[in-house]
Amino acid sequence: NIKPESGYNFEVGGKFWLQDRNLYAEISLYRMQVKDLLVAQRVGDDQYVGVNAGETLHQGVETSINHHWQISPDVALKRYVAVSIGKYEFTEFLNNGVDHSGNELTGVPDNKINAGITLLAPYGLYLSADYYYVDRLPLNDANSLYADSYNLLNGKAGWRQELFKGFTAHVSAGVNNATDTKYASMVLVNATGFGGASPRYYYPGLPVNFYGNVSVGYIF
Repeated sequence: NIKPESGYNFEVGGKFWLQDRNLYAEISLYRMQVKDLLVAQRVGDDQYVGVNAGETLHQGVETSINHHWQISPDVALKRYVAVSIGKYEFTEFLNNGVDHSGNELTGVPDNKINAGITLLAPYGLYLSADYYYVDRLPLNDANSLYADSYNLLNGKAGWRQELFKGFTAHVSAGVNNATDTKYASMVLVNATGFGGASPRYYYPGLPVNFYGNVSVGYIF
């Protein structure tokens, strides 16, 4: 008795070059209504079935800005930010006799932010950092349990140089999750416990971790 999803999507936006093409911006507003959206329900250990939600609404705005600042002939600063602000909900969803109409859409965060900055210095040196924010999200259709929002900060430093024609070398080192944030990198929606165990909704993300890289390349 599974039905195919169907829906309508309306979107309007624009793309803009400013400041002599050193600043690029995009913005998009959208509204999508979906009937018979397929949502997952867990019925056994690692066993899922799809059921149709009656009707869902997805609406919001997405925007991004990229900026390049050439401070001097050998020094440049690149910056970007991308923001997504939305509202996603079940406008009509009756499942197993329970009415979830009006609840937030399971497993989808309303708001997300991604930003970064890179400093390009002489002699092939660079420094970069990026930031991620993910809003809290509902873990079940009843909206009785949520995964917390979280912030992540990463950093990287490196050196990239063409030693001679066609031959380049790259050395870098960095840190991920510099603030050692505890967060769920992946979630299972509508999880069910088995054998007396609690439901496993969360798969934890990595704690603070460091890495390094040395590479050489040659283009024939």
